[in-house]
Amino acid sequence: MFVIMGVTGRVGGAALEALKQRGIPLRAVARDPVRAQGLGVETRRGDASDAESLAAAFAGAEAAFVMLVPPYQARDVLAESRVMASSIAAAVRAAGVPHVVALSSVGAHLSEGNGVVQVLHDFEAALADAAPSLVFLRPGEFLENWAGMLPAARQAGVLPSGKAALDMRHEAVSALDVGRVAADLLLDPRAGTRIVDLAGPAPCSALDAAAVLSRLLGKPVTAVPSSREQSVAALVAAGLGADYAAKLADLDEAINAGRLDFPAGGDLRRGTVTLDAVLQRLVAGG
Repeated sequence: MFVIMGVTGRVGGAALEALKQRGIPLRAVARDPVRAQGLGVETRRGDASDAESLAAAFAGAEAAFVMLVPPYQARDVLAESRVMASSIAAAVRAAGVPHVVALSSVGAHLSEGNGVVQVLHDFEAALADAAPSLVFLRPGEFLENWAGMLPAARQAGVLPSGKAALDMRHEAVSALDVGRVAADLLLDPRAGTRIVDLAGPAPCSALDAAAVLSRLLGKPVTAVPSSREQSVAALVAAGLGADYAAKLADLDEAINAGRLDFPAGGDLRRGTVTLDAVLQRLVAGG
C-alpha cells in the first residue's frame, strides 16, 4: 500500500491518479479528509504540523509520497515550515516507511540565496536518512504558475513577469508531469538517497507564454517586466502573506541571477506536457 500526501493538489492528485491506473492499493492523506472524498481510495487525516496524525496515516505503507506546502500567511515562512519539515520527517521515521519520494525543487541544494526554495532545502535536511530508500524529486518552476497572471492577460492584454529578461528561456515543468514522475519513482525503490531533477519538454520564456496566450485568447498579449515592488504588491493583493510574497520575489531574483539552474551531471528527466497544453487547460478553467 502506498500513501500519498497532497492529494487535493495538482501534483499529489496526478500521482494518485497514475498509481490508481496501475491498480496500486492507495491511502490518501489530507488535512481535511472531506475534501478528499470521492477519490476512490482509503482516506486518512494527516496534518503536516502534527507528527502523530501523519505517523498513523503512514503506518503499514510500503512507500510514501511526502510534500511540504509552505504556509502562505505565515509571519515567518521559514520558521513555520521547519516545524512542518520536522513533523513529516518524524512521522516517516516513526512509521518505518521503507521507501519515500519527497517533493523538493530545483535550487534546493542551496542553503541560501534561493528565495522560498530554502524551505525545501530545510525539508531535505530534515528528511536525511529518514528512510532506507529516499528520493528527492526536484522539478523546475511549475508552468501552472502562469495561472495567477491570466486575469491581467484577459483584461488588459499584458502578462507580468518577474524575470529580468523576458526572452530568456528557463526550465519549467507541468505539475501533471511532476505527479506522474513521482508515481514512477514510488514504484522504483533503491537503497540510499537519490536526487532526480525534472524539467518540461523544453525551456520557455515569458515571451513564449505571451505568444501562446495571444493565440488562445484571440487578442494580443504582451509580456511586461514586473519590478520587485510590483510583484510583492500583486502577490499580497492575491492573498499571500507579506513574508511569503517577499520570498517569492527573492526566488525571481535568484532565477534572474542564474542561481537556480539544474546542476550539471545530475539525473535530469523531462516531462511531456508542453507550455501550450498547460495554458490551454488554464484558459479553459482546468
